[in-house]
Amino acid sequence: MRRLFVLLSLLFSSLAGAAAARDISIATWNLGWHMDRATVTDWIEACTATYELDLTTKRYRPSTQIGARFGWDINAFDIEGWDAARFPVCDVYGANKQGFGFATVRVTLAAYEQRRTQIQNFIANSVPADIIAFQEVSGKEAVLEVLPNGAADWQVCSFTTFKVQRLAIAWKRSLGSQIACATEDPLTLKDVRPPKDQPRPGLSLAIDIGGTRLQVLNVHLKSSCVSPIGGNPLAGDASACQILHDQIVPLETWIDRETAVTDKTILLGDFNRNLWHELEDSRAVRSDGSDPTTPLPAGVRVSSLFEEVIDGKPASSAFTMLKELCPLNEVGKLLCGMGETRALDTPEVDVLRFHTYLGCRNPIGLDHILLGPGLVPRGDATHTSIGRLGGSRHPNKDNPEPLLGIADHCPLIASFSF
Repeated sequence: MRRLFVLLSLLFSSLAGAAAARDISIATWNLGWHMDRATVTDWIEACTATYELDLTTKRYRPSTQIGARFGWDINAFDIEGWDAARFPVCDVYGANKQGFGFATVRVTLAAYEQRRTQIQNFIANSVPADIIAFQEVSGKEAVLEVLPNGAADWQVCSFTTFKVQRLAIAWKRSLGSQIACATEDPLTLKDVRPPKDQPRPGLSLAIDIGGTRLQVLNVHLKSSCVSPIGGNPLAGDASACQILHDQIVPLETWIDRETAVTDKTILLGDFNRNLWHELEDSRAVRSDGSDPTTPLPAGVRVSSLFEEVIDGKPASSAFTMLKELCPLNEVGKLLCGMGETRALDTPEVDVLRFHTYLGCRNPIGLDHILLGPGLVPRGDATHTSIGRLGGSRHPNKDNPEPLLGIADHCPLIASFSF
């Protein structure tokens, strides 16, 4: 009888543990310079203004003289006094224009409001996530304006400092309450790089879910150093690669510190680096052949960000990178799989960019989701197609308002057991 009682107790305990476990879905999505309503209004006004070139300073200044150029047609960062901490450049959206080739789409408030509605509807219908990590947003308000149901069911962690390409993490209120929301400023390299060369900070969110801490680390690392295959190794001389290389130590320091609190940590975002290609690269992780689990010696070059940072020490930082699938059709699946082992050529990438496939300009290779050892993945991560919503269009006689693409990345979505 006692033995039966013990067996039943173990059974009930097991069932209770299984019942307590829950599946949580998470997504990462770069929205491409997405701004809140107030910022967009001022940005459109600044881009619609006219400017002339100062031949002495080689910079543009406001002007109403004949021959002055609209902000839409010049590099806004060449304009004197341009508020780069608040505004993106004016040529965010572009499309082929009859007689002009590829040209900047001049944004209107009505067009941006339509884009905002399309993002909101897309999230509601195609992004079944409890947590969404956003990149390239102007802040909390910009995210609240695109979340379903007027954001009534969501909370948002973000910041207002640094440049306009900020990060945010949104989560459903029913999931849990916020413990902490903080930026990781050392990733900006603010002590070693001038402001114009400083990449974005990291953003961390800790949530209390039924008494257990879940941490989300959102990144948007330096761009233009995508793959070690066919060029752009981190050990190269390109300035973008050097900046990304400089982010390695602060990135690993941040991850090791945060995972020491709990191994139930998610690292995700726009890495601007094809981490799968690094795993295919046969070169030593470090130029001196030393062990990546040891502190990085001064002057030593790193060829693989993933293998240097995700080195399994401490054990709580031993993340698992989820395989990324494109469940579209056989061609899409094949190209996504090939893209993890080699650099796709331009025609192949163009197939994935087409609206019948993923529809976004940056379809694969930049965004990743990694789970800490305390979390159990529920399958692979999936790239979600945005289809025709990824393209922009100039106004014409049939459509007097321009059409703006909702993003140049596609959402990457995964689930895990918590």
